[in-house]
Amino acid sequence: LRFLALSMIGIFIPIFLLYEVALPLSLVMYFFIMLAFFFILTAILAAYISSRIGFKHLILLSVPFHIALILLLALLENFRIPLILIAAVGSIAVGFYWIGHHADLALFTKKKKRASQVGLSFFVVGISALLGPVLGGFILTVSNFVVLFVIASILLLLSTVPLFFTKDFYQRAPFSVRDIFKERKARDALAFIGQGIEIGTIGVLWPIFVFSLVGAYFSLGLIGTFAALMSSSASIIIGKVADKVGRKKVLRVGALALSALWFFRTLVSSIFHVYLVTVFSFVSDVAGLPMDSVSYTKARYSKSATGYLVFREMFINVGKIISYLFILISGSYFASFIFTGAAQALLLLF
Repeated sequence: LRFLALSMIGIFIPIFLLYEVALPLSLVMYFFIMLAFFFILTAILAAYISSRIGFKHLILLSVPFHIALILLLALLENFRIPLILIAAVGSIAVGFYWIGHHADLALFTKKKKRASQVGLSFFVVGISALLGPVLGGFILTVSNFVVLFVIASILLLLSTVPLFFTKDFYQRAPFSVRDIFKERKARDALAFIGQGIEIGTIGVLWPIFVFSLVGAYFSLGLIGTFAALMSSSASIIIGKVADKVGRKKVLRVGALALSALWFFRTLVSSIFHVYLVTVFSFVSDVAGLPMDSVSYTKARYSKSATGYLVFREMFINVGKIISYLFILISGSYFASFIFTGAAQALLLLF
């Protein structure tokens, strides 16, 4: 329910800011830079809170902030709301959710089946998000962003209901900021930065670029749904293969394939090309799924699982910031795609 709700609006947020609110591209990038920067701070706050209330309650706590984020975005067309306030609220929403989500998977997936189980979570997310983009595009075609935001908020509220019927886990070990950098490796930090650069580019720059080609919300939503279909279809297989042949071997193949895919994206100049590269969007999971499962293993067996996960989120968001800064400096989507492709070499350090 959560990913259905967020997939209905996520791909359209950069477009909304750029075309509906009529912000310049530079200001849109500054907004996402602020969001990533505040995420780094809220990840630390989330770790402190989870040690006291548990991961499930942390995820529950993220929901009202997500709804507040949606409300602030809905009001932005008619009211001059500071972007820094929206970014701060959004960072709390995503920071609280992802620390709870990753901690849950790190602590409760089984070591020998971790990639398969992470693959299952990718599959559930993919299936949940399958209808979201195209449904969001349809709503925007027949109505407007306010209606879309209201529907997404209702679905987010409904997503909390199943959490009341599950057990919770409390992180008994107290969390300290020192746990974040204790026994951490620079190689891991660089790999997370590479992952963050890809997440930033695919989440913000790519939708804006695609929309400039297709020019319609429904078409953009259809492409998002197609990408989710490719991803969810492959995730179970990728997880099983990673457990069988080795997660790091699959990660190496995925990193090289993902790098090549970004170089091919520089050749995109039509809607047909967009669909062609979307067929291969599962390549992101070939790299991301084994990397996540190895991350959960490292977190599970480190002295502080939460500390490692905060370390991970911090450097992923540093990577996002680098991605957004690069488009500001270069002013070229194609240069950003090449830069993102080259940055995937950093995954090989993991």
